[in-house]
Amino acid sequence: MNIFIDGYGVVAHSIVRKLVENHNIPTDRIFVNTYFKSENQLFLDYLKQNNINHLDESYKAIKNELSEFSPDFFFTLYGRRIIPPNILSEVKLRSINLHPSLLPEYKGCFSCPWVILNREDTTGITFHEIVEEVDAGDILYQCEIKLSGVETAYSLYHMLASKFIEKFDSFFLDLVNSKLTSIKMNKGGNYYPRKIPYDGVIDANWSLARIEAFIRAMCFPPFMGAIFNHNGRQIEINNIEQYKKLIL
Repeated sequence: MNIFIDGYGVVAHSIVRKLVENHNIPTDRIFVNTYFKSENQLFLDYLKQNNINHLDESYKAIKNELSEFSPDFFFTLYGRRIIPPNILSEVKLRSINLHPSLLPEYKGCFSCPWVILNREDTTGITFHEIVEEVDAGDILYQCEIKLSGVETAYSLYHMLASKFIEKFDSFFLDLVNSKLTSIKMNKGGNYYPRKIPYDGVIDANWSLARIEAFIRAMCFPPFMGAIFNHNGRQIEINNIEQYKKLIL
């Protein structure tokens, strides 16, 4: 079994480790297209230490190498590339994406902050087939997660990442044993691009409830949180109490 992965960060790192340690996939049967970034260093170190073939290339550049590898399965694990049809055609069995929302709702890259900003009661994770249209392939597995109303973008991101890691072993066993049932993806659902909502700036005309949600939606350390333009200054707002003190 040959497995091709486009992956980044803790989800890719954890799942590649699971494939090797829990499912006995030989390291020479795994081929990874990843991202040579400092924040991805732990994953890069793991791949190097375990002699797993990995690179950071466009799909045009690796087409021939991927053809030679002849993957049975392809997983995108928090990858950041759109997968072209000629790459999907190289996969013999199934191409699968892990998406941090209950598709078809919250398509795209920035589901976590928008789920918080829209004050949803639930969100979840989706394993789905990859097709040419983004986030539109058949659903293979979903898990709903109830929200408490205090989540930040940081905490929700890691909650969903942890849930993917937790559920992967059972999903993979069902996958290789042909026990999964495909459910056609419903049409509709909003798409959110890789862009910070409202450029990260609080609108004083919003309700306090929306501002409080926005502050949580912008909380993703070490990046700057919500910004409030006040008396000619830009102030980073960490919580609703801080905001209230400025306006009262």
